[in-house]
Amino acid sequence: MSVDPDQIIVGAGTEYLYGLLIKLLGKDKKYCIENPGYKKISQIYETEGVSYYLGSMDEYGLLVSELDRSGADIAHISPTHHFPTGITMPVPRRLELLSWASKDSSRYIIEDDYDSEFRHKGTPIPPLQTMDSFDKVIYINTFSKSLASTIRIAYMVLPPHLAQFFYDKLSFYSCTVSTFDQFTLASFIEKGYFEKHINRMRLQYGRKREQVLGIFEEVLGSESKSSGYKIVENDSGLHFILELKTRYKDAEIEKQLLSKSIKISAISDFYMDAFDAKLDAASQGKFIIDYSNMNIALLPDALKEIKKLLS
Repeated sequence: MSVDPDQIIVGAGTEYLYGLLIKLLGKDKKYCIENPGYKKISQIYETEGVSYYLGSMDEYGLLVSELDRSGADIAHISPTHHFPTGITMPVPRRLELLSWASKDSSRYIIEDDYDSEFRHKGTPIPPLQTMDSFDKVIYINTFSKSLASTIRIAYMVLPPHLAQFFYDKLSFYSCTVSTFDQFTLASFIEKGYFEKHINRMRLQYGRKREQVLGIFEEVLGSESKSSGYKIVENDSGLHFILELKTRYKDAEIEKQLLSKSIKISAISDFYMDAFDAKLDAASQGKFIIDYSNMNIALLPDALKEIKKLLS
């Protein structure tokens, strides 16, 4: 990604940057967010008094038809590795979104590049921002996942005309990240330490992923129709989806496992509208396995409890 430094706005966390974007783009705009999705996004828009629409998804990501149906001005998406589904949006869908945005001067795409640094194999799809020839994509990322959750440094890359508008109208906002922290991180990147760190973490997480998958096979057996489970992943990010063949509802499974001190979250938990989750039967039986901070020593016993719930 090659951009002018003046296009980069730094802030203490993506939530702060979302707030700035609302002020920049205007509260009169209508936003479309992915459903299921990261609930904090809808909470921020709701708190700011912004009108937003819950856009349905298919296996390729947000449906462009949802943008047309909702009359949205802004599409807020995570195309590289969507949470919680893990979907990586393919190039044709990305081009559809860019085409949608280009048809009206008020339309923009907020690209939240969640988990983009961690891809286990294959060629990474470049950010939507690098494919944008219309200056319609606002790119957002953070170092909290790639470095540490305690490092509250996030950034957004604005199209040139929006960057100028930001400096004209909103530059009175003080940066919420200290100059010292910014210089320290810049030096860390410039000297090549960040790239080395990411490569080392990719290797470490890749090994951990293989270890976790090995334990799944050891305890639950090889994936098959008779085994009652299926693992769905897109070779990126730090979580995958565990699909269970079971007669129990998601809430029942979560409750039973919690009674055994096993905390697990279902995709259905991340629907912004509970009624939608009930209607979407396909969302049932799909659970998020985040192995980034997992205690692998406890995994076999947890899987034995899960095995009891399979049909």
